Amino acid sequence: MKNIILALLLLPFLLGECRHENLTLCGNLGFFPESGTLEICLPSGDSCVAKIPVQENGAFSFQAPLPLGKVYVLRLPEEYLEIPFYAEKQPYTLVMPQDGQPFLTADSLSFHNRWMAWQHQEEGMKRDYAAFCSGYDTISNIQRKADRVRLMSEKFEEIEAFRLQSIRAFAGTEIAQYIVFQNLYFYENDYSFFTQAIQALGDTVPESPMRTVIFEAYDRLKASQLTGEAPAFALPDKDGKTVSLSDFRGKYVLLDFWASWCAPCRAKNRALNKEYPKLKGQGIEVISISLDENKQAWLKAVREDKIQWLQLVDLNGFKENSVAKAYKVAQVPTVYLIDPQGRIVLKNPTEKDMAELCGSEK
Repeated sequence: MKNIILALLLLPFLLGECRHENLTLCGNLGFFPESGTLEICLPSGDSCVAKIPVQENGAFSFQAPLPLGKVYVLRLPEEYLEIPFYAEKQPYTLVMPQDGQPFLTADSLSFHNRWMAWQHQEEGMKRDYAAFCSGYDTISNIQRKADRVRLMSEKFEEIEAFRLQSIRAFAGTEIAQYIVFQNLYFYENDYSFFTQAIQALGDTVPESPMRTVIFEAYDRLKASQLTGEAPAFALPDKDGKTVSLSDFRGKYVLLDFWASWCAPCRAKNRALNKEYPKLKGQGIEVISISLDENKQAWLKAVREDKIQWLQLVDLNGFKENSVAKAYKVAQVPTVYLIDPQGRIVLKNPTEKDMAELCGSEK
């Protein structure tokens, strides 16, 4: 992509009770966009603050008062290109280099500069992750696939930890909201990570359309979570003996839904094997429920993964498994932590979560 150099000069200006600045944009795209315009938009929805006509040679200029302390995006709608920026009271130049990341050459202490530095680092991590994931679909051996999944998960968690750090670094600004907003497609499918992101936003979250979208999405996901009394079940173990959840009343239970054909599940089995003695020492009973349809495939996986804890099965499979439906299992692996009173405490808890909860009971 051709370099895009945008000179953004923010000059003091007051308009009514709301603090605005005269925003001056000028530059040359180096090409003529299909729409013939460059848009200044709010991140959420299609709210367009202004449309800037672009000359045939790619040049443009624009000047108008806009509020400070807000995130905007410069949008080329037909080219599917968006360049975010955070409006502050200072002159700055925005450059779009070949790697697609805006580079700011101005005050290194500005919010925008620091945000771009965080974003540039995260994009590098994401490129490395994508390269590491390349070829995963071509791996046919389930054990090798499980090994790759484990490493992929570690790298993904590093990215998410870094992203949470960036949200905390800009808490109280629309920058933090924008980071969450841009990753809603991921957060909406993981309540644990979404909760951490909401907490990272801090206690002061500025009112904005993004804020509304984020918290409405979180409230919907929260309402869909399984809470309260854990659904009862009675299923056979490897020897055909029926085991009930009520048999473990008075103990913490880590309830794990998995399947032999699921590579992430197999990777989780290996990790859990290492942690099982510690969990057992903390008084946590581990129960796995297989969603396999083939009993021999299930038993083979149990042997291969050297699973030490209780294994149960419902051979009706993933789609027709009544226990999985009761626990709202949409994907595997899915894990629940159930307290001694039989109440669901957490979904997909971390080792730290379990240690803290179980420790507080002692």
